[in-house]
Amino acid sequence: MKNCVRSNQKVALVTGGGQRIGAAICATLGKAGYTVLPTWLSSRREAEALASEWGGKAFRLDLARPETFRRLAGRLASEYGRLDLLVHNASVFPRTPFTSVSLAEWDAVFAVNLRGSSFLTRALLPLMSSSPEGAAVCFIGDAAAHKIWPSYLPYCLSKVAMEAFAKGLEKTLPPGIRVGVVRPGLVLPRPGFTKAQWEHLRRRNTGGIRTVEGVSEAVLQFAIS
Repeated sequence: MKNCVRSNQKVALVTGGGQRIGAAICATLGKAGYTVLPTWLSSRREAEALASEWGGKAFRLDLARPETFRRLAGRLASEYGRLDLLVHNASVFPRTPFTSVSLAEWDAVFAVNLRGSSFLTRALLPLMSSSPEGAAVCFIGDAAAHKIWPSYLPYCLSKVAMEAFAKGLEKTLPPGIRVGVVRPGLVLPRPGFTKAQWEHLRRRNTGGIRTVEGVSEAVLQFAIS
């Protein structure tokens, strides 16, 4: 049985939507009238609270397990019958110096940041293709990734490759599905950063969108453009 989603109300799925930038994106989309479906892996309580506030539902999603994506797609089709916006926000950002990074650590970053978003997009294509007004796929990039930070090499490379993948999708997907990338700068500090460390990094890296509000608004503007 489908949830009570109005026929003219758009539906957005935001990966990693329970915390940080993902939570802000969910709130902005909800205020704009979307039914918001955040996914979670460890932040279930936060994701469920956001979904409840904006008329949606939270779904558990492990991007490292693409074999589960078809089941998620089936649930969305059954419960909502449409998907108008897919926001690839979830990513992992471990510190992985090249001289010590293991094969498993390297593969784990690409499994989530690149392979996961790629195959999730493919699993949800049939549902997005049936969107009455056309659908959109938005990737959350990283304006600093192109600097290729040595201690975060797999992460940086995965984000650079993700942008290339988005360009490929633009040439591959049908005209009714738009593809875009939003590039935050240094918006939120990683856990464990001191205030002085964070301010030093922000002074040295000034590119990209600099606020959480700016990122979420950019996602909305892309979605409605």
